Formats: sequence, C-alpha cells, structure tokens
Amino acid sequence: MRGLVLSLRRERLLLLADTHVGYEVELRRVKGVNVMSQTRRLVEKVLELVDMHNVTSVVVLGDVKHELPVPRESAEEVRAFLSTVARRVPMLLIPGNHDSLLQEIASGINGVEVAPTRGVLIDRFLLVHGHVKPAKQDLEKADVVIMGHTHPAVVIRDEIGYAVKEPALLKMRTSRSRMCRALYGEPCKRRARLKIVVLPASHPLITGVDVREIPQMASEGRTLLKYVEWRPEEVEIYLPDMTFLGTLADLQEVV
Repeated sequence: MRGLVLSLRRERLLLLADTHVGYEVELRRVKGVNVMSQTRRLVEKVLELVDMHNVTSVVVLGDVKHELPVPRESAEEVRAFLSTVARRVPMLLIPGNHDSLLQEIASGINGVEVAPTRGVLIDRFLLVHGHVKPAKQDLEKADVVIMGHTHPAVVIRDEIGYAVKEPALLKMRTSRSRMCRALYGEPCKRRARLKIVVLPASHPLITGVDVREIPQMASEGRTLLKYVEWRPEEVEIYLPDMTFLGTLADLQEVV
C-alpha cells in the first residue's frame, strides 16, 4: 500500500500522497509516450484500501493532479477521480505544488474538502504536502509530520546485478528547534524532537527518486526536508507493505 492508515478514536484515515491524476497527459505531450490513463486503476486501488481497512475518510497529501500550469486536458479526469472516490468516502485534499485550480476543479463535488496549502493538524499529526511552510503553531503542537512531495524510492539489486526500483516510505527524527529557526527565524516553544514520515507517490506509473539522492536534492530544493537533520543511521526505509529495508546508512554502503 503506497500510504498509511491513521487510526484516531473512531476515525480511520487513509493517507495518500502525490496521486498526480493526469500524469499521462505530460507523458504524451512532453515526452511523446502514449500511455493509457491510469485513473481507473488508481480509483480501484484506493477503494480497495478503503474497504480493506474500514477507512472513514481519504486524505491526499498534495499533488492530487499533475498537469501544469492549467489543467486543460485533465480537469475532467481529476473531477471523475474525486467524485468516484467521494461517493464511497469523504476526501480531504491538501494542495501541493501541482494543484493549481484544485479548488475550482473540486467545487461542487459532494464529500470533497480542500484544506489550506499549509496543511492541517489532526490530533498530534501534521499533514502537509511538504513544499511550503506549515503554520508555526501547528509545527509546535505536532508529534509527527506526514508529507509527500519527494517521491522516495529504493533501488534493490541481486547478486547478479539485476535491479528494480520500488516506491519507499521514509521515517526519521529531527530537531524541532532547528526546523523552527530555519523556517520562522525563532525556536518553537516546544522542544521535543519531531518525527517525520515521507510517503511515496501513489500514481501507478511513478516510482520515485532513489532515497540515497534525496538528501542532496532536499538541500537544493523547496521542501521541508531541507530543514531536517539528515543522520543516515537514523533514517529508516520501508517498502509500501512496511517491510523494513534498513537505514539510509545501510543503503549508502551498498554499491
């Protein structure tokens, strides 16, 4: 499962990131690759997870849609995705950097709510896409930040050199004070260390970025991961089924 189920009292939230509905439009228009739409496949997988885990709502952590700057070809496909899922279970959408006009696209679809771009705090979990600053008061209260945006993946090689790339989930801890100073110019009132969870992309055709490249990419890019402490021995890496592969330090030792 390319996501997490968050159990909170009577609620069970299915957290997904980077569904990138309409990605096939870019493949066709920019790269000349004609690929069948994956939206039906994506919907079927989401609804399968909803039923399997008795989910009460689905939260998409940004990049619900893909087409930029204006969703000319994929807007109706995005609406179909949202309306089909929302007929079964309510949806909360946290806008990402690809989500221009998302509010307009989602307008009028029963069961779909578009959250602020800075994310939402639910209990002690701060749910964000990861491309903009969260609200300082939310970062101070959160125990865990769950985000998407960076599409983590892991390359697995066997003894004869065959390699596959699989989506991955990252889990790490970081200094809350360091993040607050970097983001807001002052420390947070609460100093306990913060847990960060990074979800893989949910779109079936998007594998992601090798986790060994993410620290460098994060240092150069517009992402919350730019402000975390990258201690490779403390960055845990999991497959989508939660198989533990080891730490980033372990993978960096593998040639």
